[in-house]
Amino acid sequence: MKKWKIYLPLLSLCGALAVTGGIWGVMRGSTWNGQMELTHLEGDESALADFQIDGFITDVRNGWYFSIVDGTLQKKSFSMTNEDAFFDYGQVRGIWKDGTMEFRNGGVNFQPWADSEVETAEVTDFSQLWKDGKFPSELYDGDGEAHVTTHTFEKSQAVLCVDMKAEQTKGKGLYRWSYEIPTNMQYIPEEPFVNIVINDENNETSEINDQGNEIEVVSVWSQSQEMLYATLKTNEKCRGSIGLYCLGPKEEESFGDEGSTGRPTRTEPVATLAEIPVSENRLLLGLEDVGEGLLVFIGEPDGVTLELYGYDGTLLDRLKEQTEQPVEELEKSSTKWENGYGIYLTALHKLDEDAYFIHACRGYWIADGKIQNVFQWEDEKLYGTEVAVGKEQVLMLQHISGDLGEQCSFLGNMTLCGLDLKVYDIKDDPAGKLVYHGEMKTDIDEDVLAYFSRFDTREKETPVGRQQAKMYGMTTRSILVERIEGKEGAVS
Repeated sequence: MKKWKIYLPLLSLCGALAVTGGIWGVMRGSTWNGQMELTHLEGDESALADFQIDGFITDVRNGWYFSIVDGTLQKKSFSMTNEDAFFDYGQVRGIWKDGTMEFRNGGVNFQPWADSEVETAEVTDFSQLWKDGKFPSELYDGDGEAHVTTHTFEKSQAVLCVDMKAEQTKGKGLYRWSYEIPTNMQYIPEEPFVNIVINDENNETSEINDQGNEIEVVSVWSQSQEMLYATLKTNEKCRGSIGLYCLGPKEEESFGDEGSTGRPTRTEPVATLAEIPVSENRLLLGLEDVGEGLLVFIGEPDGVTLELYGYDGTLLDRLKEQTEQPVEELEKSSTKWENGYGIYLTALHKLDEDAYFIHACRGYWIADGKIQNVFQWEDEKLYGTEVAVGKEQVLMLQHISGDLGEQCSFLGNMTLCGLDLKVYDIKDDPAGKLVYHGEMKTDIDEDVLAYFSRFDTREKETPVGRQQAKMYGMTTRSILVERIEGKEGAVS
């Protein structure tokens, strides 16, 4: 099996470029007079017609939307918006009743495990316990000490925390609530947790030296069920089991009165669908809604396991993909079709802090309660590639780089200015047979040259970044692929 070594700095850069396009541009008012063109290079154009691609070029405040439908490029609309739409901390997940459901501030808290020994101290050298703490300066004496209470413990219980908000489309009805669910998962950090409590005459301040920030909430919204489902992504420090939780809303719940700001905190989910065993050698790495249930991804010492659960918690199917080395991370994408879901999965083995091996690139078809391996990509995996899997066809979409020349050497001489589109037939061969190749190109790379031609790049005291900040109206422009789906009515 082929393996490729990648490095995290490159992975982080390429990942960002793949999502945002990483393309610099210049905006003048709300007008972009650039070119956008789809060219069919080879093969059967009808193969592309099975997929619908939605995307846009944006400079944060403005968007130029496009779609590729029936193999034809459609320049759809222009919109003016504001930064909040792109940088809001909440994530709108879907439609609930006559409004939208928003997921906010998912995180993990830690509290002492039931049998964990807790060491309590009343006075301590605070600076040694929490070097980055931000507490009121008047609590410290001249030697940097503070009178505090500390609670030190080695074994902790993970608490899944989620804020949810529903907002009516018409009217001002709101519904807000929070979850703080004590799980059955134990987390053992490299160094003990220290919870620091400082009391003065006016208030009590508490902080914990949080070492579990790599543990995160993974959640999906099921539009068919109008429910949010969540669990935790784990690592080698986790033990026990982690629940696959339904967080609702319950069917009888509804919007509050106009301006309602109530946020009750719940410590139990609507339902626990399953308890998934985790350990240092069994990592929960991801969760996906696939229309007929929830797909859980588990990394193991010799492969990656996919488990399909019904919305009632029934285990419908399990499939294990064998690998030569452990799977500690993965990348995935999903494609919705009328008769099923396609999943593309890249399994990664961590070599060290900065490098991974890629040792499995696979496509799966989920339908009728079954998981089927339909696509096995053995050629070089190119970062910045988006893959949409069907039962009988696969679309690979890769960003195209434009050469900017030596005058933009400080940018790496390259920018991403278009999309390369390839369709593979996988009916008879899971390795795929190329049946279509096309390109969608823009002239964003020319905008880059126009933009940076305004800067003085000779040796001088003012760096380019500071010159850029002073040029009003100059902003980044990016090309994003928002969604790839099986075309409406298309089956795979």
